[in-house]
Amino acid sequence: MTPWILKALFRYRRMLSVIIIIQVTCAILLALQPRYFQQLVSLAIGGARGTLLAEGLPIITLLAGIYLSGTLLQALGGYIGCTFSSNLLKQLQSDFFEKVSHLPLQFFQRQSSGEFFTQFNNDIGQTQRFIADFCPKAVRECITAVTVILILLYFCPVLLTFTALGIVIVTSFLVVQLNRIMARYARKQRTGWGEINRLFDETVQGIDTLKMFATEKQRRERFEKNTSDFRDLSVRAGSVVAMFSPGIDLISKFGSLLLIFMAYYMISRGNIQLDPFLLFFFYAALLQMSVSNLAGYLANIQAELTAIRKISAFFSESCEQDEAGKTSMLLHQAVSIELQALTFSYPKGRLLYRDANMHIPANSLTVVHGPSGSGKSTLINLLLRFYSPMRGCIKLDGIDIENYTRSELRRKIGVVTQNHFVFNEPLRENLLVAKPDAGDPEIRRALEQAQLGGLLTRFPGGLDEVLDPRGRGLSAGEKQRICIARILLRNSPLMILDEPWSNLDDRARQLLAEVINTAKRSTTIMILTHEDLPALAVDRTYNLMPEQGAFVRAPLMP
Repeated sequence: MTPWILKALFRYRRMLSVIIIIQVTCAILLALQPRYFQQLVSLAIGGARGTLLAEGLPIITLLAGIYLSGTLLQALGGYIGCTFSSNLLKQLQSDFFEKVSHLPLQFFQRQSSGEFFTQFNNDIGQTQRFIADFCPKAVRECITAVTVILILLYFCPVLLTFTALGIVIVTSFLVVQLNRIMARYARKQRTGWGEINRLFDETVQGIDTLKMFATEKQRRERFEKNTSDFRDLSVRAGSVVAMFSPGIDLISKFGSLLLIFMAYYMISRGNIQLDPFLLFFFYAALLQMSVSNLAGYLANIQAELTAIRKISAFFSESCEQDEAGKTSMLLHQAVSIELQALTFSYPKGRLLYRDANMHIPANSLTVVHGPSGSGKSTLINLLLRFYSPMRGCIKLDGIDIENYTRSELRRKIGVVTQNHFVFNEPLRENLLVAKPDAGDPEIRRALEQAQLGGLLTRFPGGLDEVLDPRGRGLSAGEKQRICIARILLRNSPLMILDEPWSNLDDRARQLLAEVINTAKRSTTIMILTHEDLPALAVDRTYNLMPEQGAFVRAPLMP
């Protein structure tokens, strides 16, 4: 059992204990009922007619009390189960965000975000059902079966009891085999469903590309093939269940019939009395019902078990190294950047830097040129400690960044990437991600500094205007300057802009250059680009030479 399951069970141990106690009590009450059925039938067969009502009424009253108690306990168990299920969902979602914040960047680069979220959300629901629904029911049926077997061993002939046990063992073995088969189907179904989700995600994300090249038909054909394959696989899996489950149920019923025949034969020969026969008859039926219910539950849990394995794998992913006990150096003002003999390559990738050196003074504007794919953006990953150098080091104001905690670096280094992400939230909330305690005057000032004062007059809701998903309705320059406003609001001592001129017209470039030139007074700015912009007040320029894996300082433009 994985640590996160043990942690969840321990966290809700009291509530789970109550649920289990309720189910055990219900199982015991259910197991008591056949005993009283037998007594009533025995009275009806052998009791005196005048005393039947008087002797049977207390038993009927007791049975009514058992029914009422069982119903009330089931209602209470249902309420507690719903509460537990809701708490578990909330906790799983909370644990998800906690885990995400500590996972390395490369984990998210391995898969589609839409596919990952869809699968994880489904896995949470399946895990809920397994812990809050399947487990209590399975406990109840197992306790019922064990209790029935103990009663049979005590009151009934050993031959009958062991025959009943043999039928239970055979049925259980067949259920285990069915689960093994269904486990293989469940894994294949999950892979197929994941491919369908990936196609959904990529189609939505790349719909403009698909429309541009008029390839929607090709995409639809791929989708239809995947869904057809998934349907065929699901039909085969359903066919296996449709054949095996009734077969197992039939074997269980024939086993019960065999037991009844054996008991009838024994009573006809005088080897068993009427009361033990009736008792066995009722308890054999209850045992058969419990085993059938348990077989039905087990035949349909492969999706839940697969989901639990996937969530377990997610929570078992290696996190970034814990730095709880590490003293963080604080970044408060513009800093210098120095690369010393830096060597780095991504796993299975080519060497990007080879003993590279570079120095960027504080309160300066430095441009790093380089062709696409040369490794310019990798500097961001290294500065934020998403990755670590193979050799050499990076220093801020002469201090190795390994002496800064990751959280300190990521809070204080402001980065504007090529993908200017804007959340589907009010404009105010889009800026508060940088500084949650900022007041409206600070936010307005940051927007003015980023040349975005016009947004407030254009938006009817001002700071409360909810931006469209992914910033639709905003120009590329406006989205970029919203990202810069976040950095200005945070007063980052280091600002990095990755290809800031992409998709901007001349007017937007001029505005952005003014913002950058002004920001240089209070921060160090590094721009990663393959373009030049004469309006920038550049202090230093470096060229990244892919062949050498080195940064070469270049003369400034006149």
